[in-house]
Amino acid sequence: MRSSLESTVRIAAAGAFLVALAGCGGDSVRPPVVVVTPEPVRGIIAQTSFSGFQSGVWIAIEVPLSQRGVLDITVDWTSPSTWMHVYFGRTNCSYAQLVDQSCPFILSSATQNPKPRVLFTEMLEPGTYYLFLYNVPRDPVTGVGSDNTESVALQLGLTVRASGERSTDAVRLGRPIVVSPPRL
Repeated sequence: MRSSLESTVRIAAAGAFLVALAGCGGDSVRPPVVVVTPEPVRGIIAQTSFSGFQSGVWIAIEVPLSQRGVLDITVDWTSPSTWMHVYFGRTNCSYAQLVDQSCPFILSSATQNPKPRVLFTEMLEPGTYYLFLYNVPRDPVTGVGSDNTESVALQLGLTVRASGERSTDAVRLGRPIVVSPPRL
């Protein structure tokens, strides 16, 4: 019994010594480090609108990005019966590439709905990109398209990862340019 009591006393004394030792030295016990990761930041980097967009016409708009991030593109137009196709990519495609659908787009939305259209990219590196809009002309056989001349509103948002530089500065979009067919 004595041996068991001595062992218990020794263990209790060692525990008390360790607790007392932990309290010594003041700064040897530090509070846990808490790392706060800031949330990604989204900013509207461009807004524009234009009118007189006739059916059967392709429009190209240059989009320069100076910061890495995820781009969201919102396109709205006047008439719900319009078939507005929206494309986005790194290449300033020719009329022939657009018509034969050989342009390498990052995003492609060739449908009538939804209106407005909202598209999201994957993470993009800084560089020059191109937004293409096509006001689909009415095909009397299929009924697809319309004969509407449209007014279009665009909004571009950029979501950047939180870091030392959390800027979503505005960019200056290129003017909408009609992509014309080659002259014969």
